[in-house]
Amino acid sequence: MSEKILITEDDEDLAFVIREALVRQGYEAEVAPTAGALLDKLKAAQYDLILLDVRLPDMDGLDAIPRVRDLAPETPIIVMTAHGTRQIAINAITRGAYDFFTKPLKMAEFQVVVARALDRRRLQMQVRALREGQAAGGFEDLIGKSEALKRVLDMAQRAAPTDLTVLIQGESGTGKELMARAIHRLSPRKDGPFIPVNCAAIPEGLLESELFGHERGAFTGAIRARPGRFELAREGTLFLDEIGDMPLAMQSKILRVLQERQFERVGGTRSIGADVRIIAATHQDLESLAPEGKFRSDLFYRLQGVRLVMPALRDRVDDLPQLVTHLLDRAATRLWRQPATLSTEALRCLWTYPWPGNIRELQHVLEGAMVLSDGVILPEHLPPAVQRGSKPAAPGETAPVVQGSLDEALEEWERRAILDALQKAHGVQARAAKILGITERSLWYRVKKLKIQVRMAGESPESA
Repeated sequence: MSEKILITEDDEDLAFVIREALVRQGYEAEVAPTAGALLDKLKAAQYDLILLDVRLPDMDGLDAIPRVRDLAPETPIIVMTAHGTRQIAINAITRGAYDFFTKPLKMAEFQVVVARALDRRRLQMQVRALREGQAAGGFEDLIGKSEALKRVLDMAQRAAPTDLTVLIQGESGTGKELMARAIHRLSPRKDGPFIPVNCAAIPEGLLESELFGHERGAFTGAIRARPGRFELAREGTLFLDEIGDMPLAMQSKILRVLQERQFERVGGTRSIGADVRIIAATHQDLESLAPEGKFRSDLFYRLQGVRLVMPALRDRVDDLPQLVTHLLDRAATRLWRQPATLSTEALRCLWTYPWPGNIRELQHVLEGAMVLSDGVILPEHLPPAVQRGSKPAAPGETAPVVQGSLDEALEEWERRAILDALQKAHGVQARAAKILGITERSLWYRVKKLKIQVRMAGESPESA
């Protein structure tokens, strides 16, 4: 599509000359004889470049620049004047013009200035499209701002533009497939397919055919040739989920594909190129399974071109506010219900429960609670295990009424829990971390974030 240029010039003859010159160069060009006409056209359509005369019958061209910027903030403006002075040029650039040249036009210079401005416009559009693509197709599904999650996202961001094999480890429900899809969307293969395979859900006898395909007559029931997942994922990404459950015999065949970048269908003899990127995931510790002979060590080393470990929810409880808000909003949309809110008591249950099923468990808990509630989620709307996860209040202690946001409420519970643990541990952070069920590093981060003053053994810690 041709780029559109708007010429604001009250001299009809000059406007005609400029328009004809631009059209001959392949641009679309329109004329607005006044500043008012210019503004009206900008309200009705978009342009890639504006040529603006300083002397207009209804307004000074320099005064029109800010109003043009309001209507077309990214469109470059080139100011034209028959009274070229350095001060006019400075005023034009200061008010938002891209460039400036004087009349009478020197056509060669004019063409260079126009081409340069349009090149800048194209670059701006490309950068914006890239940023929008990253925002819409990046890590937005991985909700949270905790340090544990940030570290993993940073590693994934660095790995995504490469073609390296990625191994994602983590407990069930931590978002391993979400991470794999995000890496694919930010990779050079983003326009290719993303093909997931759950290695644990496919019977051993069918897994080879599922992955590599089969030829007609390869086995009973193979009445026609069928491509496998490796072929379907050509020029894209193959996601091998729960690869730790893959049989050893199949592991050796996957290793061969990774090394030779080719395979044969079951019952076939023709080599097929494996133009795919492999991302594997597992909830198991492959490093410990390898010495036991339960997972091939050579495949393990080949898979971990980049190794990502998704943090458990209990290690990133700082993300609970964002996760709860996001999941409740999504549940309201999916279940066709009004958004629900959490009572303070229910919030305490969520905060102190260890979440063995991680984010997936949190999602199901919130969806069930939303259905059972009348808009305010109470402890009785939560599963019994989650209710029991809440530590009982000490005699005489009453649950605080939190008037602020979910973040403030959870922060208050976190502060109270840490202060209580530190008091029981006499200020020894290693012991307090053990009481809380978190790492010492995680406790140190939270103490620093909440500005808790840790006193010496025997003294009571205080919140700053």
